[in-house]
Amino acid sequence: MTDLEYGALIIARLSSSRLPKKNIIKILDKPMIEHLYDRVSRSKNLSKIIICTSTHPTDDDLEKLCIKNNWDIYRGSLEDIMERQVKAAEKFNIKNIVEILGDNPLVHSEIIDDVIDIHANNKVDYVGNITKEYSNTDNRTLFSIGLRVQVYATQLASQYKSYEVYKDPDLHPSSFIYNNESFSSAYLEAVDKYDYLNKPDLNFAVNYKKNFILVREIFENLYNDDNNFDLKKVFEYLERNKYLYHMFGAE
Repeated sequence: MTDLEYGALIIARLSSSRLPKKNIIKILDKPMIEHLYDRVSRSKNLSKIIICTSTHPTDDDLEKLCIKNNWDIYRGSLEDIMERQVKAAEKFNIKNIVEILGDNPLVHSEIIDDVIDIHANNKVDYVGNITKEYSNTDNRTLFSIGLRVQVYATQLASQYKSYEVYKDPDLHPSSFIYNNESFSSAYLEAVDKYDYLNKPDLNFAVNYKKNFILVREIFENLYNDDNNFDLKKVFEYLERNKYLYHMFGAE
């Protein structure tokens, strides 16, 4: 079987202690992860989309949703996220992993395609649109939290256990690549056409109920007019409702 050039792995689990079953909480009668899947599927550069979850029984409902929607799914380690991703990519013959978090329902296909284009057109090991979650953000123009897309080769990711930094529980699993000077990295920053996304303290990641309330309000007010609304429309809505900035961490 021919390797697929770029495949999205949507990382999701239902055992979150902060907001249990957050991936399948409904917005406009659809599970949140279904909205994300729909938005990711608009990418022009992806060959495959896989829901990447765990074998823990709490994630059985995710598998049922995937079966219902005829989505590809991989179930692996609950705790070792990078192992889960590598094995999923290997199973589906994906050459380059496009990592997307399942609690980031506002990620837009335009960002996905731009990050992939940078990776495809430059000889670098890692590309991401940079947010506060990175540990090396000095002198970089940051995106809002919850819009993160990362791209790296499956073959490179498979080496993760060789690096001590991977064992730090406070760091993202892919940090062993972008924090390692022996690997090359490039970043999509919130400049030029994305300058309006330079609100690094605004958090669209659905980790807590308050973030879910914000994201739900955005969908309820924009989705019916455009089910693939872009992020510019999100920020135009926030500008018309500036109290939301104050409520969710950005002035």
